[in-house]
Amino acid sequence: MSGDRVVFFGDAMAAVVQGVHEVRRLLNQPPVVIGGLAVLARLSKSYRATVDLDLVDRLVGVPQLQVLRAATGAVAVEPAAVMLPTTFGPVTVDVLEVRQVELDQPSDDPGDRLHATAHAWASDTAGEMTIEVERTSGQRIEVVTPVAEPGPLVAMKLQSVMNREALKQGTDLLDIVRLTLDPVAGRIALSQIRAVADHVAYDVAAHVDLWFISAQERSLRWIRNTGNVDVTVDDLELVAELLLSAAARPAAGSGAT
Repeated sequence: MSGDRVVFFGDAMAAVVQGVHEVRRLLNQPPVVIGGLAVLARLSKSYRATVDLDLVDRLVGVPQLQVLRAATGAVAVEPAAVMLPTTFGPVTVDVLEVRQVELDQPSDDPGDRLHATAHAWASDTAGEMTIEVERTSGQRIEVVTPVAEPGPLVAMKLQSVMNREALKQGTDLLDIVRLTLDPVAGRIALSQIRAVADHVAYDVAAHVDLWFISAQERSLRWIRNTGNVDVTVDDLELVAELLLSAAARPAAGSGAT
């Protein structure tokens, strides 16, 4: 459930939450959580589990991936991840890096641009949350760390679809649907997209048009391949309408203020 505290039940996510503990200890600072764990934390009702931990690093100081890979028992996973041991089993930590030059000198490619701006947006606006897991044994584990907000999560997921394997493409698209249509997270996401810088909103709109309009049939097939057959064309059309409306900006020379 979204808010300042989220509680998960069961053993599946214990290693992931414990992984946040380990990363925080190794970095000597709380990591900014993105990816599946952030999505589940922001939704009113979680609909899946996640076994990996995704972080964003603005590369201020020593790269976080370098620190994590130097830890005792850590195993490097290419291209930009590390497997860390935890009390509840190993967890793979993916570190998404954003270099300032990518923001100062934007790429001509809208996907590359959105990768940089969405991850920087997530890092800069992440809100602190308490994440707790109650295991089947009754044991409770909790950690406090910054978690990406719904708007940046939608932007990151829109961009990440392009470079993922088929099943994860479906998961990314489904995360966008769930976030946008969630009664709490959706309202926040749309508000944040309305307020984001115009150049970011432009790239968000381009990716919405691609995945939810131009490639709608393929996107629906990928989503249903994840086992979520309840998602319909109407859902994708509503998501497109809501996100494109939020990302719309007055045309140049329209006289709008």
